[in-house]
Amino acid sequence: MNLTDRILHSIYRLSPPTSGTRKEPMQVLAVGISRSGTDSLREALHILGFNHTHHGFDTILPPSSLEGIYRLLQKKYTTTPEADKINKLTAKDFDSILLNSVGVSDLFAAEFAPELIEAYPNAKVILNVRHDLDSWYRSMQNTMGYFDKNPVDWDWCKSWFSADLFWIRQTMSRTMMPRFFRGSFQSNGKWVYKQHVTMVRGLGLPENRLLEWSVEDDWEPLCRFLNKPVPDMPFPNGNPPKAWAERIAKTMEAHHKRAVRNMLIFGALTFMIAVVLYTYLGRIF
Repeated sequence: MNLTDRILHSIYRLSPPTSGTRKEPMQVLAVGISRSGTDSLREALHILGFNHTHHGFDTILPPSSLEGIYRLLQKKYTTTPEADKINKLTAKDFDSILLNSVGVSDLFAAEFAPELIEAYPNAKVILNVRHDLDSWYRSMQNTMGYFDKNPVDWDWCKSWFSADLFWIRQTMSRTMMPRFFRGSFQSNGKWVYKQHVTMVRGLGLPENRLLEWSVEDDWEPLCRFLNKPVPDMPFPNGNPPKAWAERIAKTMEAHHKRAVRNMLIFGALTFMIAVVLYTYLGRIF
């Protein structure tokens, strides 16, 4: 870890997620990009008995694991080729975030897809896809596009006064999204999506380990792949953009209120110190 990261982790330290020894092996890696039925698939896996499947909401709501994810991203992207074998990401690294989850989905799974597949060699891999690329792109813009922007605005100012807001911005907006989408989702989203799907297909996984699947395929191929009976119920409906936005806004509201409170306290203390210094220096000079 470089000096800058050490300082950031010291100033904006979050309480880490509750740790513990993994009780069950990792079983399912759903490595499709966000808005490819990730939440529907997670709910389906829960119905099939795969509890718990990690999703982006486990990261953001609350953001206690974001600091750890940032460390993994730094380890992935700053490791030199010479040190790659020594510093490569392992199951131990991922378990520090995933804890006792037996499945993982959403952008975290897509970002670390090759590493997760190698770290958990016995886990089934689902490449969840959207056949309509334009619909996927619009859905991403209306949801994860929130993290594709990092303007110097009022929210940017508040992010420096709340550890939660800081790590949401540092990990998602300044690191994961720009790294995964090669600088900008808006500019590169579609070709990165195609490249990601091609990359997973090209890993050469056997048919009994890799399933390419979309929500339209429903229960049958998923259950056959996972050796589970088909439930007598409709496939989960997932997480439409409006519900996503409402869920994020509700949680972010508390973080923003805390940041404003901290800004007011900081401003008051700064003002008091300035008054004391002014009075003291006035007496001397």
